[in-house]
Amino acid sequence: MKKLTYLYLLLFLITSLPGLYAQGWQFHGKLSNSIYAYEESNANQLKIYDYVRASVKNRNWSNLELNTSFRNLANSNDPLNEKFQFYTLNLKMQNLLWNHLDFQLGRQFLHPGTLLGGLDGLQATVKFNKNISLGLYGGVEAHFLRKAEIYDFKDSRVVGALFQWNQLVKTNLQLFALHKANEKETLWQLTGINIDNSLIPNTLLRVQAHYDLKNSRLHRLLGYARYAVGNKLFLDVSLKNQYPQVYANSFYTIFNIDAYQQYKFSATYKVFQNYFINGAFQMLQLDDESANQILLAVNNQNGSLGMIYESGYAGEQLGVMADYAVDLFQNLTLSASVDYSRYRVEEIYEYDNQLGNAVRLSYQFLPHWLLDVEYQWLTNRFQESDSRFLNHIHFSW
Repeated sequence: MKKLTYLYLLLFLITSLPGLYAQGWQFHGKLSNSIYAYEESNANQLKIYDYVRASVKNRNWSNLELNTSFRNLANSNDPLNEKFQFYTLNLKMQNLLWNHLDFQLGRQFLHPGTLLGGLDGLQATVKFNKNISLGLYGGVEAHFLRKAEIYDFKDSRVVGALFQWNQLVKTNLQLFALHKANEKETLWQLTGINIDNSLIPNTLLRVQAHYDLKNSRLHRLLGYARYAVGNKLFLDVSLKNQYPQVYANSFYTIFNIDAYQQYKFSATYKVFQNYFINGAFQMLQLDDESANQILLAVNNQNGSLGMIYESGYAGEQLGVMADYAVDLFQNLTLSASVDYSRYRVEEIYEYDNQLGNAVRLSYQFLPHWLLDVEYQWLTNRFQESDSRFLNHIHFSW
């Protein structure tokens, strides 16, 4: 019941918008109510979600902003599905000290040159000029279940830095360091460099090299290139060697983690205005196993039609998928998708079939209100018929 106080406070703020705006306050955001109905264990299930994303600022203090996003689940008996989740709640201040300092305090999402995720703490960025900056951050890892709680500093402390230099001879450069530890041991200790270069005409080159200081090994090595042949053909190639970045409290810490190699080539051809053909080949290489994937698709601004073929250590699959959206009226959109696959997980097994379908109606019945109604159904080896109903109401202000 206490968690609903946040929703009541939000509704009060929304109804007070005219008076707040007259005093210079600006309140923007989105409120979504979602109903999810399905059948499980021969019983009907119903889940009701409320999602909120909002920001508050005042015209008199334009460099100060309060941001939040959270979710409330009205009914659930699943102990692993936290009913109330705080994704972000932070105070942001920008362009302080003659436009040389930004900082953000509270729960926030960070990707400081490498994967980090949620942080309960402080992030500060010193801007030496428009192209050169140094970011520093510290705090504790955000709660794994996104509870409105903060871990003890001794259990999950995080510190790091990110140096950026943009437009250095058509190169964007990043240098970073990340340290995560508890009172007993170091969990992550990474450092690395990211480079994006567009010196060669019609070409983007990307190199990322990250080193794991704790385990004394190369954590991530990525090489990527994108080349445009005129304005119709685009070619992409990438090679990656990566160790999975496993969270300290994850179930997967019980396994021995090995690196994998990924090789990918793709091409996109513009047939004519808003119509494209896409093709891609990807190979994933593990120690003793490998897996391949081939994808071919045709798409435009309304939808796509494609096929996928996969083979290797995870089994074999041939799939066909299609999706399309059309405006029935000015504010009413109908969309549908079909996904069919024929697969087997090992050669000794017979092939199984799976078919998934979805139909959605989206109706903007007022300038700030949007209604989504979606029906899903599928058949596979485990379920002769599995259907689900989703209803979303969105209010933006």
